[in-house]
This record gives sequence, C-alpha cells and structure tokens, in this order.
Amino acid sequence: MLAVLIVHFGEASVTAEAISSVLPQLPDDARLLLLDNASGTWTPPLADSRVELVASARNLGFAGGMNRLIDHALQDPAVDTVLLLNNDVRAGPGLVDALLALRTTRADADMVATRMLRADRPTQIDSLGITLYRSGLASNRKHPEERLLGPTGGCMLLSRRLLEDLDAQQGYWFDERFFCYAEDTDLVMRARWLGYGCAFAEDVYALHHGSLSSGGPDNEFVLYHGIRNSIWALVRNAPAVWLVVFSPWLLVAHAGIWARNLRKGRAGTLWRLYRDALRGLPAMWRDRRIIRRSRRIRARAWWSWVEPRLYERDFLRRAWQELWRRGRRSGP
Repeated sequence: MLAVLIVHFGEASVTAEAISSVLPQLPDDARLLLLDNASGTWTPPLADSRVELVASARNLGFAGGMNRLIDHALQDPAVDTVLLLNNDVRAGPGLVDALLALRTTRADADMVATRMLRADRPTQIDSLGITLYRSGLASNRKHPEERLLGPTGGCMLLSRRLLEDLDAQQGYWFDERFFCYAEDTDLVMRARWLGYGCAFAEDVYALHHGSLSSGGPDNEFVLYHGIRNSIWALVRNAPAVWLVVFSPWLLVAHAGIWARNLRKGRAGTLWRLYRDALRGLPAMWRDRRIIRRSRRIRARAWWSWVEPRLYERDFLRRAWQELWRRGRRSGP
C-alpha cells in the first residue's frame, strides 16, 4: 500500500494544488498524510477519506516534518511504499502509476526519481534527481547523461524495507539537524552505502514551483542551510581518500561561494554558515563512524556515483555574468 507524504508550511493555495493533483491518481487503499508544520490557522480540504491531517505545534523543517510523517505511515503494516512530495509540486498525469510500476518491477528500485519541470516554464527542466559533482557539492541533475545519485526530496519514492533498514542501522531517516536542504542528499548517500539503488521514471513528470516556503531559491536562508548541510553530508559519507584527492576542487568550489556571495553583501551569512558547519563537524565525524560500520559495499563505489564535472554545466559562465551585471550596476 502507498502512503503519500506532504509537509505544509505557508502557501496554502499551492499545497491545495499539490493535494488535488495527486489525489485522483491514488489507488483506493492509498493514504495521503499531510503535516501542518505550525503554519497557522489554515484548514486543508479533507473531504477525501484517504487524506489525514497531522499537526505540529512547531516548525520541524522538511527533515523533521517528513520523519514524523514516515513514522506515522509505517505504523500501518500495510504500507510498503511512501511517496514524498513537496507542497509546491503538482503531480503530472500518470505519475503515481509510473513510479509504482518501477517500484514493483525492478529489484533496484527502492528509490525512484522522476522528471521535475519548472511550474512557471514547463518546457524547462528543474530536476532529474540529484547529481553529486567532484566539487563535493550536490545539485539538481539537469541532463540525462549526468550520473544519478538518487531522487530529490521534492518527489521521492522510497520502499518500506529501505526506510526500516536505515532506521535499524543508523537510527533515523532524515537528519533533523539539517532542518531543510541537502537532507535528501544525505539520506540518499546513506541508502547507497547500504546497497540500495535508484530507478528513474522517464516518461512522467511533476511541476515544481521551487523554494516557495523559504522565499525563493536565491536567498540567505537557502545559502546558509544548503552549504552548511552539504559540508555535513560530505563529511559523513565521502571516503577519506576521495576527500584528499579532490580537496583542491573542494577548496575552489568554496572559494567561489565566498566570492559570489560577498558581492551580494552576504558576509555575515557566510561567516555564520561556515562557523556553524565547523562547530557541527565533531558530531558529523561520530556519525561518519556509524555510517561506515553499516556500509555493505566497498568504498570505491563512491567514485562511480560522482559526476566528473566540477559543478553544473554553464555555472561558471552564469556566475560570471551575474557578477559582471552586479558590478556594472554598482559602478560609477
């Protein structure tokens, strides 16, 4: 049985669209669990008996909110698959059937990713899952030939056996210290180390508005959590040899982050995120030992998961153009 999990925080009309897009696709015995993540007084539409509201008195973030929904879903022994959807995602036609078909027909489909398109520009790819680059930074996979690490949390199908295994081996699903951003990358890495694979549903799609609850994709909240959490995920999961070999590229990537964001006046945010990332490293290193002990495959598998590119295609060109335009606007 399938359980669809949605965390709501702000943007009530968008969450309602997400619910209405996926409900007609659900089998009669499926459930849709909706967490109201301390959003206020919004009352979601609950006319369908398959929809169940779970309320939280405080904002748990995506990681804590999804953990609560996963725990709630797995209490029903009939649930063997969960589909995580962002509240700003609209399911395209046939999405649920296609994801479930892969899950049931392929042995390596304990994780399933799919095509996510931009809601404002449906011809433009938003994500084809997660790609991890040799810079140590993970991002949205934009090209089919890039290596697929796993699905993004925006649309992520997971098997019950994977979730129970993560909990048994490591004690949790998403790391709630991450709050939001890169928690999906960390979960996928840990699942990979346990030997689970990822399939890709090519012929269906979901529409994604993109970071609505956090104020858009380019702001200081996203910068802080995205980079801090990416550092933590890498420290916990990457083999030591890989970290040493690729350390020059890691330094180049983070120097670029400083250069780009200093020009945007974000010195304070940069200081806080790197300070807090360093403060969290001892705890991440302790977790690293637990993750390493639970690994079922050799460390060399990591090399095949990493995309050889430094980062996203055209990123350097786009970043340079952005800095150039900003420099011209601030010039005499």
